[in-house]
Amino acid sequence: MTKVIAIHSFKGGTGKTTLSANLATTLAANHRVGVMDLDLSGPGLHVIFGLKKGDVKATLTDIFLGDASPEDVVIDLSPRFGLSKGGLFFCPASNKVEDMLRLLKSGLEVTVFQDTLQKVGELYKLDYIIVDTHPGVENDTVLAMGCCDALVLVSRVDQQDLFGTAVMVLLAETFEKPTFLTLNMVPPGVKIKDAEKVGRELAQLFRSRFLAAFEFQMDVINNLSRSVFVIDNPNSPFAHKITGAAESLMRELGEAAKVAN
Repeated sequence: MTKVIAIHSFKGGTGKTTLSANLATTLAANHRVGVMDLDLSGPGLHVIFGLKKGDVKATLTDIFLGDASPEDVVIDLSPRFGLSKGGLFFCPASNKVEDMLRLLKSGLEVTVFQDTLQKVGELYKLDYIIVDTHPGVENDTVLAMGCCDALVLVSRVDQQDLFGTAVMVLLAETFEKPTFLTLNMVPPGVKIKDAEKVGRELAQLFRSRFLAAFEFQMDVINNLSRSVFVIDNPNSPFAHKITGAAESLMRELGEAAKVAN
């Protein structure tokens, strides 16, 4: 059965989309993984995945508006990234202002989103679907929370970010969803072991689980979202940390499923 993982942040600028793309690609090395760009008012995954205008025939927005089916939208990125064992299947969002406005006006219904997740998961025999959400508390964010199996919350080591993350954990609790705290862009002056200790303490305080802490790395920042960093730099510290986070997430989800059963 397909596991749906929503990746969210309370504020923008946390590196959420970069983490989503790299985590999904890492998982896709050995699993069949779908990626949905649910940041409907500011999509960016298509840029990281290197897609040009002609590569996108229809979008997730078209599905939600009833103008397309998943078969029209999903782009198989497996050959592009040399994924022979697993697979990566991408549902882009529209970056056309008129499409965004139409969807905002009509609203995104939970049944439509659930149906899309189910159809995409079944059609492409997916093990996981990564949903990159819009920052903050929006209708589509709450919708994704309600439909996901787990929520990864990305925060910077910033008081406003952490306060907002605590709010998001409380919101997720109302849906009885497990949450995983990830600290990103840890400042150079903070030792990563200290950041991880703080992350674990915060996760305990937030009644969440700690996933990982990522240093502020200039090579990742300088990539400017032009490509999937772990593909271009598979032996980098960032790639190793992403692999560890992916393995931890799979392990935790597996254990949670055993408890549920």
